[in-house]
Amino acid sequence: LAAAEAVDEFGEHYDEDDVREHFMADTIDLEHDTRVAVRDGTIVACGAVVGQVVMREVHTVWCSGVVDPGHRRQGIGRELLTWQLARAEELHRARFGGAPASLGIDIGEHHEGRRALARELGLEPVRHWFEMNRTLDGAVPDVVAPDGITIEPFAWDRDDEVRRAHNVAFRGHYGSTERTPQEWKSWFTGSKAFRPDLSVLALDHQGDVGGYALAYVYVADNVASGRNEVFLGQIGTLPSCRSTGAGRALLAAALAAWKAAGIDAASLGVDSENGTGALGLYERAGFAVTKRSSSWARQLGALTASDAT
Repeated sequence: LAAAEAVDEFGEHYDEDDVREHFMADTIDLEHDTRVAVRDGTIVACGAVVGQVVMREVHTVWCSGVVDPGHRRQGIGRELLTWQLARAEELHRARFGGAPASLGIDIGEHHEGRRALARELGLEPVRHWFEMNRTLDGAVPDVVAPDGITIEPFAWDRDDEVRRAHNVAFRGHYGSTERTPQEWKSWFTGSKAFRPDLSVLALDHQGDVGGYALAYVYVADNVASGRNEVFLGQIGTLPSCRSTGAGRALLAAALAAWKAAGIDAASLGVDSENGTGALGLYERAGFAVTKRSSSWARQLGALTASDAT
């Protein structure tokens, strides 16, 4: 992973704890959903397949992997991705039978080799993403909570309420589905990068969670960059709190908390086709696009009765 990052410049660094947390997550079956390529006793490539536990209209299965730069152009990546796509379809059929599925990978804007391989194996670009950043050495927006909304720090006794709010807030978003308590623990507030002290909630007039902004600090990334940076992993508002300024207040409160904690910079990811106005919200808060990537996928249509015979 470190050797690949030095060449690919994804901006993603991992220490041993990160790797252990990722591959030992309860949502990954190591025996069936991971593979490594070994040459002369050394791992030269690795890959994993992760499917959704709950499906909405389409089951999304993601394939992630990397080949050591010193062992590229030898067919290892093609063999690995071919296995991943076959395993992704197998996993999908086992979980959701004949339902439609999207078997995908993420590709950075400068990685033409990955795009060529994706095309060769029948994948097509289906979505585009922006990474946005801003420094915190200047002024941040004032926190102006709308009437009936209170901004408070994250509290652990509201953790599952936040999970349920997230499931509602992201309903209808591309690739999103309900997160189970197990997934929430593995990938969200249970991850070692999660920072409850840098996360904030919006409570409605009844005292219920109406919005949230969850922050993460990736230590290995910060060691590599020399900066103290925070990542806004999730921000969302319930439909009842939209168009009220609650999202703007949440983001402003998060920025203020980060600046007060001595954070140098902040980053986030956003769907370029997000229909909620998120991109404009982030731009008005001082964020600018610094990287672009795309999701490529092979689509599986729903099986009919004749397909099954």
